[in-house]
Amino acid sequence: MSADRPTAAGPRLLGEDQGMPGDFLVGLTRGLMDRREQLVAEGQPPAVARQRAVAEAVQAFVAGADERSWTVEERRIASLAGDTLGLEDEYRDRHGYEPELARLYAVCEVLEGERAREEIPLPWRRSEADPPQRPDPARQQRQPSERTRPDGRTDRVRTREADRER
Repeated sequence: MSADRPTAAGPRLLGEDQGMPGDFLVGLTRGLMDRREQLVAEGQPPAVARQRAVAEAVQAFVAGADERSWTVEERRIASLAGDTLGLEDEYRDRHGYEPELARLYAVCEVLEGERAREEIPLPWRRSEADPPQRPDPARQQRQPSERTRPDGRTDRVRTREADRER
């Protein structure tokens, strides 16, 4: 089921269940990473360079809307741009990839994520408009009846075979 929605005298708005074209994503992500690298080389602090590169990518996307037959909401581009730079950082800093490999893996992950939009049913996908929910610490604590006694024993035993308590 497609979520295409025509916009007033403009390109069609892709739904949340539709991925953006791969050639566009490759160009966007490469340009975004190049721009951040350029800003850092010019002496911008990394956090400022990241924010500025994301903002410029969103502005460029909006400005180029007439050149495409499709569009998406600006928040989706902003989220994608931020995620792309985060992935590049993760592959380089946390996993130790060389910069060019980190960029390549970040682009690949973005492409896979956009393709997966069409495979993941909407009820299972968190809306980007909804903030992530933090777990309630009170719900994660064990109830007094479920706590282990001081001697290390519990009142209940879960059997693997029957997967039930006795």
